[in-house]
Amino acid sequence: MKKILVIVMFLSINGFSQEFQGRAFYMSKMNVNMDFMKNMPPDRVKYMKARMKTATEKNFTLEFNSNSSYFAEEERLDPSGQGGGFNWMQFVTGPAQGNIYKDLQSNMYVNKKELFGKIFLVKDSLKPNKWVMTGESKKIGIYNALKATITKEVEERVMSFGRPRPGEAPAEPEMRTREVVMTAWFTPEIPVSTGPSMYGGLPGLILEINDDRTTMLCTKVIINPKEKIKIKEPSKGKQVTSLEYEKIAKDKQEEMQSMYRGRRGGGSARRISN
Repeated sequence: MKKILVIVMFLSINGFSQEFQGRAFYMSKMNVNMDFMKNMPPDRVKYMKARMKTATEKNFTLEFNSNSSYFAEEERLDPSGQGGGFNWMQFVTGPAQGNIYKDLQSNMYVNKKELFGKIFLVKDSLKPNKWVMTGESKKIGIYNALKATITKEVEERVMSFGRPRPGEAPAEPEMRTREVVMTAWFTPEIPVSTGPSMYGGLPGLILEINDDRTTMLCTKVIINPKEKIKIKEPSKGKQVTSLEYEKIAKDKQEEMQSMYRGRRGGGSARRISN
């Protein structure tokens, strides 16, 4: 298997110039537990399912060359967010991806994210992934893809929006961890060590990724388009590290959640994963 992989990579790399570039299109779908809708009236369930479909099915574009890449969600007319207020949908689907720039030579990334109307540039080093090659292969479009897996821990948050009893403080979300196996299919025929979102670190472009609840699949690849692609590092926004951003986001979410509970109360418990 290793000999075959080396030969395929050699042929692939020699088939491209060092200045090659491309654009890959991805569609993503997230599986969400709908149990929290059980006691809702039919018209409310219909509305919620439509909102969930919008929030959990998205399209992305990845622009890349031999040195860098830029990943962004395609704009649409019906965003799933709720403006600058408390966005309950994020407790179901998780926070927005952001626009992700990767410098593959210096091994760093910049994630341009909006948080309650303010732009942040989350800048940090790319973390190495311990991928395990399985020896399996399949066709994705015209490309030969190889399978790799990695095991990681994810946090699972149990939220309750029930009204507390008199004299009791609102319940804090319970955090649990569990192990999941993430699966990637990459093609050495496109020799760039990147992929959608924060995924990468394999000897070829990632065409498909299954990360617990979310699946991203590449639907089209354009190599060396007529119009040259210019990949630039984002520069407008407050620059922070990933740890700094996590603290800012956590503090703001807790503040907005407290305000939301104070205004609304009521509801039912539901489980989500990050």
